Amino acid sequence: MNKPRLNAKFSCCLALLCLSLAAGMAIPDRLTITKTDSVKYHLFWEIDRKRLQRGDYVRLPLFDPGVGCKPCSIVKRIGCLPGDRLVSEDMNYYCNGKYLGQCMTGKNIAPFRFTGKVPPGMVFLVGDRDNSYDSRYFGFKSISDIETVLSPLF
Repeated sequence: MNKPRLNAKFSCCLALLCLSLAAGMAIPDRLTITKTDSVKYHLFWEIDRKRLQRGDYVRLPLFDPGVGCKPCSIVKRIGCLPGDRLVSEDMNYYCNGKYLGQCMTGKNIAPFRFTGKVPPGMVFLVGDRDNSYDSRYFGFKSISDIETVLSPLF
């Protein structure tokens, strides 16, 4: 008489186990952990947003010996979108008149200089820290290089 009840419990436990395994396999693919202090958050969740917005955090590959990895993924914030007005004045950077940050003088890399509209298909990326290696040094990045848009968790 207890057999049908046991089978129902077993089936329920098996279903929960399968769901847990499926969720456990999917979650790591959507998480991004930063290894540097370039941005103020260290754990991000991948979101499905097709239209980029100023202030979005994005992950993209960077093939640059200045970072010390070949290749590696970086997380930066979109400071300027295509058509925005970017101004590099002295060592300071502005997007549509809003201050983005200052270029550090101690770097062994020449700062990126540009005044004008951000070209179509390109973005200007910034970190949240003054010493971030970002577009102030490596210039514009192509929107097509962006792997994903990220939502900060903490």
